[in-house]
Amino acid sequence: LGAPRGKPSRVAGGFHHCMWRLDTQRGCFAVKQIADDMDMGNPAIVTQINATEVTAYEFSEHGIPALFSLHSDRQHLQLLDGSGYLVYPWTNATACHKNGIKEHHAVIVASTLAHMHRSNINVPELRDVPAFPVTPERVKDLVQLARQRNVRYSDILEDRLDDLLRIVELHAPALQRLESQQVISHGDLDHKNILWDDAEEPLLIDWESARRLNPTYELLLEALDWGGITANFEARPFTTILRAYVDAGGLIVEEMIPAASDAIQGAWVSWLLYNVGRAVGLKDTRQRAIGSNQVDLVLSALLRMEKQADRLTDIALRYAS
Repeated sequence: LGAPRGKPSRVAGGFHHCMWRLDTQRGCFAVKQIADDMDMGNPAIVTQINATEVTAYEFSEHGIPALFSLHSDRQHLQLLDGSGYLVYPWTNATACHKNGIKEHHAVIVASTLAHMHRSNINVPELRDVPAFPVTPERVKDLVQLARQRNVRYSDILEDRLDDLLRIVELHAPALQRLESQQVISHGDLDHKNILWDDAEEPLLIDWESARRLNPTYELLLEALDWGGITANFEARPFTTILRAYVDAGGLIVEEMIPAASDAIQGAWVSWLLYNVGRAVGLKDTRQRAIGSNQVDLVLSALLRMEKQADRLTDIALRYAS
């Protein structure tokens, strides 16, 4: 990388990991320091992190604007003193705030997603991420614990317990149905993981969720996110994503739509309960705050999905094949 010019400086970015800027005689780099709770002594974790960066590289070879870390012979992850690091060339491209998203942003993202789903790349190192849908017993235990610890929104969780249990019951069968058609893709293409340069060209970052998944599932998941399902949902961006995806050669499989909807809600409930667990923690105040905030977001998404479900299904079917 060249001799450093001063010390690395902490920069914003990374919901989980630490990001640093490193200036050297040869250029400027962004260094991602992998969070301590990811065991770098576990070969499976090391292999998977590296494989997600290989995935970004392979997509870039297929014309996808993917930001991948520096590597030597497909080895991206660097291990130093028990910590993991990924080093990227610095970019001045920035994420678009949700309030600044325009229709052309959604069209570009949907077209890029269609291109990715058609690329059919092969990354042998990328393992399947096992799904562990939550059990009804786990739901009941966490809701009860949230009430005991006086977690914010615990009253809503109790009132909607039957709805949560219904979603949990549908989750595993939906995942099994979606497994019949899978491609390798990004897995988390919301607005924060797409940077835009001055020419409004995109750059896809944060590939750690890359995995094999059902393309209809991923499309609907991202369309809901870009429509603002966790805040102020609008059907127009949702429709724009679907239309642009199909116009770019993507295929929405009609019989996959119900399973995709069930799987999305099941994933949200899993994330909800994970963050309920965070929110009831007794020691780490930062984790409690993050957990409470995420519980709020997911509850909002689930309630909006409940109200919009029939309408969104009708829109999806309109563009399905």
